Amino acid sequence: MNERQGETDAILFKDLIPLPFRILLLIELGLTLWMSLNVILFQFTPINVLRLLNLSYSPHNYTSLDDKGIATGEYATTVPADDKENARLIKGIWSNLKRVAVVNLGSWIVFKLIQYYNKDLKLAYYGIPVLSFGYTVYQLFSDKGATPGQVRIYTTMLRVIRGGISSMNMRTNDILISDTLVSYAKVLNDFGLFIWSYYISESRAYNHDIELVILCIPILIRIKQCWYEYSITGKKQHLYNLLKYSTGLGPLTVNALIKTKLLHSTEEQRTSGELILQLRYLNYWWYFASAVNSTFAFVWDVKMDWSLPLFNKLFNPREKFRVLRSHTVYPDVVYDLAVCIDFFLRYIWVLKLFIINEGLTQEGQFKILHVFSTFLFGYDVYSFGYVVIEVLEIFRRWMWCFIKLESDWVKLKHASEEVVELDQIQKGTA
Repeated sequence: MNERQGETDAILFKDLIPLPFRILLLIELGLTLWMSLNVILFQFTPINVLRLLNLSYSPHNYTSLDDKGIATGEYATTVPADDKENARLIKGIWSNLKRVAVVNLGSWIVFKLIQYYNKDLKLAYYGIPVLSFGYTVYQLFSDKGATPGQVRIYTTMLRVIRGGISSMNMRTNDILISDTLVSYAKVLNDFGLFIWSYYISESRAYNHDIELVILCIPILIRIKQCWYEYSITGKKQHLYNLLKYSTGLGPLTVNALIKTKLLHSTEEQRTSGELILQLRYLNYWWYFASAVNSTFAFVWDVKMDWSLPLFNKLFNPREKFRVLRSHTVYPDVVYDLAVCIDFFLRYIWVLKLFIINEGLTQEGQFKILHVFSTFLFGYDVYSFGYVVIEVLEIFRRWMWCFIKLESDWVKLKHASEEVVELDQIQKGTA
């Protein structure tokens, strides 16, 4: 694929799915994956998703009620949700998904018709995306819904956006949302780009300082949450988790420095080759920062979030090497695939090396990698390759949730069994 062909492909994709509708499509993808996650966990495993979230559709399962005397979903339950209540969760998600999909599809059709036949209708052209976003946000995150699930997502989003976390009784609930925001950082930045290009300036390039701030916000939220948990528990694992998220700021900062250097370079720096040397130096730092972040995050995914003993021997040489823990819910191959996929997607940025080192492709041994890397990383945010990267990260987060929920479920069940066993021992002693 040469540069001209790549540019043509990018323009065609941008014209087919304009930026605002691409953002909405990615939001719906996340909702669809969450629904499929619940269907799989509810139908084919013993995992009770609502029990993990401390959410129930029965008002009798809550200790605190609002002024109207009904359960709002803001509170954690004391009585675990019944398995049948997961079916109501799935039904609610599916109902919302259909409404949002129908409205956004209709908006996209009208938008394309206006774009094709009459671009002078600026009010409709610029107003349709706003209406679509407004309806989507209201439908998914409004607290005016009739179910505790809709209220729970609303109250959780408010708490998470402020950097708060209900670590005592709804930790899994809050972690799923806040970590999902980290994976949606590029999509959030797409929204900033949409506002900039549609309503601020169509001619000026997107402000890279604004881009940096938006990309950092989800990470800063998790850093604040980790610090809060460390401050109230004193457990060092929260401090290590804070450090893990902090490493994610490194590649973003270096990338912003690269863009600043390009924008403010002089003609003399460009002609003398000084700019190339400076960019090469910054690129080295970007690869180093990315390697540190990916390695820290991958090890944390496997060891801490999924509770798999794959890296235990690394921290304790005396321990026997094992890949899986003794208690699991899924078939062994699921964990093997999850670890491999997570590793590949955590380090997918390495493919950028094959764009820079195009000379390596002269003999053909890296030709395919060069083409694939250029497709993913060689063009701007409007290209299809950029969207593929966003989709892959959303898929990786869905897979992470799949194993994370299973790990939390195993911990919950064994904690319950230990409580019952201890109670029986105490009664026997008495």
